[in-house]
Amino acid sequence: MEDFILAFSVVFPLFLYMAAGWLIRRAGILETATFKSLNGMIFKIFIPIMLFVNIYQSDFTSALNVPLLLYTMAAVFIIYLALCFLVPKFVKTRRDASVMVQGIYRSNLVLFGMTIGASIYPDSDIGVIAAISAFVIPEFNILSVILFEAFRGEKADIRHAARGIATNPLVIGGVLGILFSLFRIPLPGLIEDTLAEMGGMASPLALICLGGMLSFRSMRGHTKKLAVSVIGRLIVVPVIGLLGGILLGYRDVELVALLAAFASPTAVASNPMAQAMGGNGELAGEIVVTTSACCIITIFLFVWGLKAIGWIS
Repeated sequence: MEDFILAFSVVFPLFLYMAAGWLIRRAGILETATFKSLNGMIFKIFIPIMLFVNIYQSDFTSALNVPLLLYTMAAVFIIYLALCFLVPKFVKTRRDASVMVQGIYRSNLVLFGMTIGASIYPDSDIGVIAAISAFVIPEFNILSVILFEAFRGEKADIRHAARGIATNPLVIGGVLGILFSLFRIPLPGLIEDTLAEMGGMASPLALICLGGMLSFRSMRGHTKKLAVSVIGRLIVVPVIGLLGGILLGYRDVELVALLAAFASPTAVASNPMAQAMGGNGELAGEIVVTTSACCIITIFLFVWGLKAIGWIS
């Protein structure tokens, strides 16, 4: 029963926040377009601040588990290569295939990862998740740029990729957090407290916006592609990522870090990336909202199972 309560306590806040956003839209208080605008602001300002604060306030040097980081980045890359080979064999429309590849391999590690980690270990330092995020997020962006340019028949533009990475708010937040932590650059207490409060607002606001953008009517034309993307993103990839980590002996906080990296829904940033680089932006957005809604069930089952077996405590 204790395992069930823990798993439920992890996903129930996610459900409530997303349900609140859905109800706000249904009540006519805010429209979908407004939620999309708010979502853009959150991911350009609040989420990067949250990432910066989590790294800055953690003991980054001790939190950075290099073998775990290398495993995570290698697993992401291998999954990405496998998807680039397999998906085009079944999805002939290249702009849809590229979006599905991205939707399956690219997780919402920052938002859901921090929330999951803090729910399972509320009194522990979860800096390991922030440390992994600081390196895996640039990897996500590099692979996405290469993916879309390759699928539209062009060579990867290294300068374009570098520019996109250097100007990505999440990357900037992570790099600044690493620099301030490594060089022990002190922040005035008032500024640190304010940034911490702003970062604390990121997860609730982002989840409310996700709920406000949920709409299943427009998804009927992409039912099969969405089903494959949801199964791939929320079941196949987590099983592969977690199984490898378990075989390597990772448990507790480290295993939760892998759960955050591989079991989180598709990153919201994948939608604007697809739109900007010639992918099917509508399908990309549908994958984001569908995986975000369905992850409430899958994350619950993963947490419950890992807790029941005793691999997380």
